[in-house]
Amino acid sequence: MPLEEIERVFVVNALPEDLVPFEKKMVYQNYLISTDEKETRIRRQVEEGKEDKCDITIKEGNGLTRKVVKKRINEQTYLELEKNIPEKYEPIIKFRQFFALGNSQVMIDDFVNTKDPLLLAEVEFDTKEEAAEFIPPLWFGKEVTYDDNFKNKNLWKKLNQDLIFNK
Repeated sequence: MPLEEIERVFVVNALPEDLVPFEKKMVYQNYLISTDEKETRIRRQVEEGKEDKCDITIKEGNGLTRKVVKKRINEQTYLELEKNIPEKYEPIIKFRQFFALGNSQVMIDDFVNTKDPLLLAEVEFDTKEEAAEFIPPLWFGKEVTYDDNFKNKNLWKKLNQDLIFNK
């Protein structure tokens, strides 16, 4: 059954030097399906000293709230699904750090292989009211929650645009 994801996204110009993450991992994210309204992605998360975690996620919608179905898969299933993506397509690679932020947590994604350097902060909420009341810290930059250019699926398309659009 789909869950509702409530999330605000911000560009970050630089992280404060005194900010200490409580978790860090590398994320490799590729797409099986990507349309304006729906996406199906596979993802491998690599955390030092831990077993890799793989999942398949279907997201539907845009903006603040989206319907999400996420299922953990084993590495063999991940590799089988990955075979459906042409070999030359690159996954989005991001260094993800988790930080405490008041009663919330913030995920900072440092995109490793996008054409331009990019740091994005994602904050998830339990309700739309919490999201509306959230006051971002000063080190957060422009909010891009509603800007499709900053959706991971579109960053992936941009990364692979010569392959996708010039077959």
